[in-house]
Amino acid sequence: MSEEAPKGTSDRDVLYRQNEDRLGELAHRAIQKGMGVNDFVTVCIDVDDPSWTELVDELMPGHDWDAYRARGEKPVARGTVNASIVDYLSEVVPDITPALRGNLPPGKARVIVMGNGGASVYHVTPVQPRLN
Repeated sequence: MSEEAPKGTSDRDVLYRQNEDRLGELAHRAIQKGMGVNDFVTVCIDVDDPSWTELVDELMPGHDWDAYRARGEKPVARGTVNASIVDYLSEVVPDITPALRGNLPPGKARVIVMGNGGASVYHVTPVQPRLN
């Protein structure tokens, strides 16, 4: 697994940018449920990356990813998980440990994007979901 790539250059950065609005909404929802920003991590995982298959299966067992593929979409697992995942990821991708355990900027929540054989850490602004 690779270390965090400079922003703007990796497949994970593209995945983050494509999902940034939804990740901010998920972080907001966790905060609304009473969680502090250090109690949860928002994740965005490329389901087709074999490096993360086990984790996706554990987080979302039995989910029908083929339905997304059938519509021509790239399956991406998104959600909030307990911050204890930081311990696991620190072992699996030790290069990102400082970003996993570092202080968050004010008003931000931690996002971990997993794909392309590695993981990257981002900071997202929690935002209230838009009404359609």
